[in-house]
Amino acid sequence: MNIIDIITKKKNNEELSYEELSYAFNGYLRKEIPDYQMSSLLMAIVINGMNLKETISLTDIFLKSGEQYHLRDIMDDVVDKHSTGGVGDTTTLILGPMCASLGLKMAKMSGRGLGITGGTIDKLESIPGFRVNLSKEELINQVKTIGFANCAQSDNLTPLDKVIYALRDVTGTTESIPLIASSIMSKKIALGAKNILIDVKYGSGALMKTKEDAEELANYLKKIGAYYETNVECLIDNMSNPLSQAIGNVIEVIEAISVLRGKECILKKTCVEITAKLLVMSKGIPYEDAEHLAENSITSGKALNKFMEFVSAQGGSIERVYLSDKRIEVKAKHDGIIKNIDALGAAKLAAKLGASKMTLDDTIDYSVGIYLKKVKGDEVKKDESLMTLYVKDYNQEFIEEDFSFIEY
Repeated sequence: MNIIDIITKKKNNEELSYEELSYAFNGYLRKEIPDYQMSSLLMAIVINGMNLKETISLTDIFLKSGEQYHLRDIMDDVVDKHSTGGVGDTTTLILGPMCASLGLKMAKMSGRGLGITGGTIDKLESIPGFRVNLSKEELINQVKTIGFANCAQSDNLTPLDKVIYALRDVTGTTESIPLIASSIMSKKIALGAKNILIDVKYGSGALMKTKEDAEELANYLKKIGAYYETNVECLIDNMSNPLSQAIGNVIEVIEAISVLRGKECILKKTCVEITAKLLVMSKGIPYEDAEHLAENSITSGKALNKFMEFVSAQGGSIERVYLSDKRIEVKAKHDGIIKNIDALGAAKLAAKLGASKMTLDDTIDYSVGIYLKKVKGDEVKKDESLMTLYVKDYNQEFIEEDFSFIEY
């Protein structure tokens, strides 16, 4: 067996066996196969895909590359949630505390930014002092006592997915349904949640561009879950517009706190819906009752208290978060109604500011970002602010195209 034959086989759109996938991917983990050859195999998979059998095989290979936590055997009501990526998507930081305040247990392992979209770990690291690396014992203890923990992938849990995830991020191989499904489900199965809700995004600001692709990914995720006797349900949401008005890292943390304090917006509605569905899956209660409980977790202040408890437990200091004091107001050139805010365009501008990585060597500036002053449907007057840019310095150069993602 050799890597060239395996790459060629997938290039010719042939099915790879478990042994061939294991040889290639575990060889990369052991550094026996270089980046350029694994990048070539990943690109062949992106172009030609993998069937369900191959995808389950790759999920299993990822899963068995490290240890497993089996949380469902340790405690009751273990749930998990995942979003397939979006712009302004800070749902994890909101619904994790919401679920914990309602008696559910959520152990969340998140990733860094993938492509143009932001990563939950990048957002958490924008909180001074926050520890994203937890040992197995720390994670389990925090979930038992607080109800929620959110950390980066450990070196011991699905380490193969971790290195492949980083390579996909910088080689244009993010948009592959089998690779996305294997990455998501290997981490979820390794943690051991009994009930998992996955928010599958599609649209200009998501990895899945069409609803059909989102539905195909959801189908893969459910079938992988069934293979491992795990209940997986999926929401399919449009991500053509940003999920929230804040796009960046620390600015999204600040926005998440605003939602936990009761701000009415699409982000809050989404988190209430996901939390309610997880309650239904775990507790078997009617959706209307679950929705009321989810809403009350915010209005009562219990979810906000859980968020502060969670941040403190992992060493973070909300009081020390820093958002750049260098601001640029982008003003409307004429009167109008906001017709559309393209999520991909917004993400590209945030990346230009320094809010995400475009290469492995890039450094993220947590303090920069965008705050949209207007949302779809709002009226805007000439010279009124459309958005505030939080920038590294005032020497940043912009062109008209940078702001064309807002149509009015």
